[in-house]
Amino acid sequence: MRPDAVARRYARALFALAEEQGTLDPVGASLAATARLLENPEVARVLTGPLARERKQELLRDIGASAGAPPALRDFLQLLAERDRLRRLSAIQAVFDELVDRRRGRTRATMRSAAPLPPDALAELTRVFGALTGKQVIAEVRVEPELLAGVIVEVEGRVYDGSLRTQLGKLRHQMASGS
Repeated sequence: MRPDAVARRYARALFALAEEQGTLDPVGASLAATARLLENPEVARVLTGPLARERKQELLRDIGASAGAPPALRDFLQLLAERDRLRRLSAIQAVFDELVDRRRGRTRATMRSAAPLPPDALAELTRVFGALTGKQVIAEVRVEPELLAGVIVEVEGRVYDGSLRTQLGKLRHQMASGS
């Protein structure tokens, strides 16, 4: 899912402010905590519904305080509420994280495997994809037994599929087409 232009614009503004103030890490952590909180349907319904402006601002101040949010993020949340953009907080957070990763020379990779990856295999995959991208790789590992064996790695918009399921599918196609 690609974040929309609005989410990108807000994330870039927050990133620039946090970078200028030297608060990238605290803003990022508080932004993630707040976005997770807003994923709760009941909380989201209250904050994005027809609640009095003053009450909404009060709730957002409480949320910001509980998340340990720096002042810049607390003001940012108020701005999002005023402009009816709180629904986009998860997308804004995703773009913010991308910007932080880019600034720090990191990239994120999703590694899906049929069974949990042994630490040495994960380290080797991370090393190989780090060399391929020229960046530090932060891996998110997901176990998907339906892959049967092997690994599928998604990094920087590319998919590297070494799963047994895919290999069997290719073999089945070749046999059916007679090639």
